[in-house]
Amino acid sequence: MLRVGCKTILFFFVLLECTFSSAASDNGNHSSLEAQIEVVFNKMKMTGLGIAVVKGDSIVYVHSWGYKEVPTANNQGMFLKNDDLFRIASVSKTFVATAILQLVEEGVLNLDDDVQNFLKFPLRNPSYKDKPITVRMLLTHTSSINDSQRWWSLDIINPITSDNYAKCFSETQPGVEYKYCNYNYLLLGAVIEGATGNRFDAEIDSRIMKPLGIQGGFNCNLLDSTKFVRLYRYNKESGAFREDDEAYRPYRYQIQTHYTLGKSTGLVYPSSGMKITTTDLAKYMMMHMKGGTLKKTTILSLRSEMMMRENYVGKNNYGFAFRQYRGLVPNTTLYGQTGGGFGLKSAMIFDPKHQMGFVIICSGSSSEYIDGYNDIHKPLIKLLYNHFSKND
Repeated sequence: MLRVGCKTILFFFVLLECTFSSAASDNGNHSSLEAQIEVVFNKMKMTGLGIAVVKGDSIVYVHSWGYKEVPTANNQGMFLKNDDLFRIASVSKTFVATAILQLVEEGVLNLDDDVQNFLKFPLRNPSYKDKPITVRMLLTHTSSINDSQRWWSLDIINPITSDNYAKCFSETQPGVEYKYCNYNYLLLGAVIEGATGNRFDAEIDSRIMKPLGIQGGFNCNLLDSTKFVRLYRYNKESGAFREDDEAYRPYRYQIQTHYTLGKSTGLVYPSSGMKITTTDLAKYMMMHMKGGTLKKTTILSLRSEMMMRENYVGKNNYGFAFRQYRGLVPNTTLYGQTGGGFGLKSAMIFDPKHQMGFVIICSGSSSEYIDGYNDIHKPLIKLLYNHFSKND
């Protein structure tokens, strides 16, 4: 049974065992694979699932299962389609890092620049006031900044506007310790605004989305809201789901008419706010997998692309918004990023050596986070990798 808000609605997962979206592309015969995916879908009690697979410079498979909006007592719901828009959580960080490296290539900024040179307020760990926090530190989560005071407003870390700003910093010296932190990428969004004099979301659109010919973006108000996939949080104790209506809050007043560069950046959520389809995320992933260039459109140099994939933090296997994933596929290192928020689970993971990549986005499930992955990702990536590596 699924609860949305405070209302209980009649929705049973057994329904999904025999009712799947027919929104697949013409992918050929993958009935055996899809039967195995449906087993995982039902085991994890997923509300909706989108998958895209790339090989070389082609998308070879796209399919959607379940619901864009689950049925309620007053609503028959809607099946998920391949052109629906998911908010992809932390996979969004890869767009931020991509734009930062473009600016490095252009000579607009350097990785070891002091971040506060691009901000409208001082940024120093109060325990290390003489130690600059650099662009590189934000990219690699080694800045000593934390999310303890929340992270969607620059006012929280601004000593001019927050008496508690010091709580945003750990006692560790900047540049020494890895600590995953969403605030780092909000600050990078503000750095992009400070370096370019343009809005963060507009820079992403002009630098990445338009050149690749893909739809989506960080600004809800510029997108078709009827395409947004509803997201659902799962309560393990009750076994119930609750729709989370915060994921696509538009902030129309602030974003459209009262946006201030270097101050309002948090409203478009650089750390987690990209909205995109599984198909278009797969196109973006292909660009990274192909070394920064997709079908004669160059977004990044090969050197910058390789820098994104490097491991700068030891056992955590983190680069510039990309992780290295070992152990899922024997003798193979995968690269990419996963995300989670509002009930959603997302993954964009690719194998540049064998030129294969996978986008997996789930709008709600009973999945848990285990060994650096949401546990929907492990079985699905293995299934997809095995299937498509045998179907050359």
